[in-house]
Amino acid sequence: MWRPARERRAAWIAAAAYLAITLVMTWPLARGVGRDVAWDLGDSLLNMWIVTWDGEQLKTILAGDLRRITTFFDANIFYPEARSLAFSEHLFGQAVQAFPVYVVSRNPILCYNLLFISTFVLSGLGMFLLVRELTGHTPAAFLAGLLFAFAPYRFSQAPHLQVLSAQWMPFALYGFRRYFATGRRRALAGAAAALVAQNLSCVYYLLYFTPVAMLYVLWEIGGRWRDRRMWTHLAMAAVAVVACTVPFLLPYREVRDALQFTRSTIEVERYSADVYSYATAFPASRTWGRAMRALPGRDADLFPGAIPLVLAAAAVVCWIVSVRRELAPAPLIDSLGRKGAAAFAGAAAAHLALAAYLIAFRRIDADLLGIAVRASNVTRLLATAAIASAGALALSPRARARVVVALRRPEAIFVIVLVLAWWMSLGPTPRVAGRLLDLWSPYRVLLEHVPGYEGLRVPSRFAMIVALSLSALAGLGAARLPRGRRGVMAIAILAVAFLIESHVRPFMVNGLLPLSGYVTPEARVYRPAVAPPIYRDLARVRADAVVLEMPYGNPQYDARAVYYSTVHWRKLVNGYSGFYPPNYSRLTAILAAFSRDDLAWAALGAMGVTHVVVHEGAYLDDEGVRFSAWLLANGAVEVARHSSDVLFALP
Repeated sequence: MWRPARERRAAWIAAAAYLAITLVMTWPLARGVGRDVAWDLGDSLLNMWIVTWDGEQLKTILAGDLRRITTFFDANIFYPEARSLAFSEHLFGQAVQAFPVYVVSRNPILCYNLLFISTFVLSGLGMFLLVRELTGHTPAAFLAGLLFAFAPYRFSQAPHLQVLSAQWMPFALYGFRRYFATGRRRALAGAAAALVAQNLSCVYYLLYFTPVAMLYVLWEIGGRWRDRRMWTHLAMAAVAVVACTVPFLLPYREVRDALQFTRSTIEVERYSADVYSYATAFPASRTWGRAMRALPGRDADLFPGAIPLVLAAAAVVCWIVSVRRELAPAPLIDSLGRKGAAAFAGAAAAHLALAAYLIAFRRIDADLLGIAVRASNVTRLLATAAIASAGALALSPRARARVVVALRRPEAIFVIVLVLAWWMSLGPTPRVAGRLLDLWSPYRVLLEHVPGYEGLRVPSRFAMIVALSLSALAGLGAARLPRGRRGVMAIAILAVAFLIESHVRPFMVNGLLPLSGYVTPEARVYRPAVAPPIYRDLARVRADAVVLEMPYGNPQYDARAVYYSTVHWRKLVNGYSGFYPPNYSRLTAILAAFSRDDLAWAALGAMGVTHVVVHEGAYLDDEGVRFSAWLLANGAVEVARHSSDVLFALP
């Protein structure tokens, strides 16, 4: 009992350390955790609204109104569209986390910031538990948790809570590891629960991480393929995960079928990683922001940091050396077979080296000793390397034994996942330095044949799984250090160095870009209890009201309209999301020409609008005032006015 107690105490200490480091790395967020918004006021406002909507639905369902289950996705934005919550992530996993805080505080900003902070702490703790289980080395596990919690990619994705919410990945792998090590069903139940939490936190990770979890389970099974009890347990866990996940996917399918919401190949390519994206650092990085800019301007700053790369490389080298040492020298027999295997292995290594060169530089065009060398087809080189490797394995029992021994080590599964995740992040048309790379794309196969992928536009988010694999490998590499005081000191130095290289300056709160064509709004939003008074007036109008806010069609103002709808929860024509319905752009064009014809008034009537809020001060000219006058001229009644915010009731 003493060892488990010590391990639990170490986990609590690690969690406390990750929390303290998070508060430092995200300062000054903690100083205004209930009023300031982490990073910017764009997607963060949408995510706050989603978590708040989910919280309201949960509260009503738990109070006994089970009808809300069937209308859970019928959110109040983009009226009159149905299932409008499915236009973006539903964030149900995060809403469950934040629900107790929301019930007590009714503060979306506080809930959002606590969720934001928790993604760092839980990511670190999950990786800590996984690597400690794999290595038994607590300092190395702590360093691995640090690398995953504060991976540079996380800071570049700070506005996207769903992307940050990768914390359940290492917990799922840890649960599977514990199950296969101990046979305890409780560990498997924990893994299944973590997988459900991950699925319900980010649709991207549902599709990107689930194959990784399956691959990890297959690796853990090893030689236990005939264990019926194990297969029964795994089948039960799989059924539970599917049963908890599928109900949240059905509304997305309804919306896709009704509105044909799919991503074009051009859009997916735009948000795919480039090979050089992994040599491009986040511009706000204190250490690498200026030095590592191999491909700026593609919104894919994926450089993982020097410390994870060095430690992961050390883990791979130690892994290869240990496998070679583990097998006794082969007897000097079957000389022909050994020579043939060596020839095949040399050919495979040469083709892999050429493929790596092409991946980095796209093509080979040189003359060597009068011989022209031309190559650009990476796929052909990789296929040839694979065939040569198969030949070497067929001729050499020793090579086969080495492969078997190597695959049993944890380094193997994380190297495989690392390579696959990197490859998938390149999207349907791999590129290097912006130019097409002649490399077969596994992502294109999924895009064309697996349901769900057609609705995703950012393959570069596989970079989070790259960070997961790198962190685990780095932990395995750090575990090779001596276990005494010198080893702990070396790990401490590496941890500090990594925090320095991953730190961004300054950490932004309430970030807001200047607007073109409108007055830039205040760089702040307020919790519902102290929201602008015009929204409290809206909360007093009839419950079936349909509200339009002007300006309409501008993302920054629409995002604020969506966020502040948490004050009144009336149906809102405005919206802000990952997908926009067809009538959104049409109405934007019609309202822009409100004074020229009667189309705008007819459109408001057709959509059932009962109330209009005009932010007259949002316009650079007198257009807001003219819109208010146009409403009055058509019979609208001014209900309330607060400075330049006016609420009208339509006849």
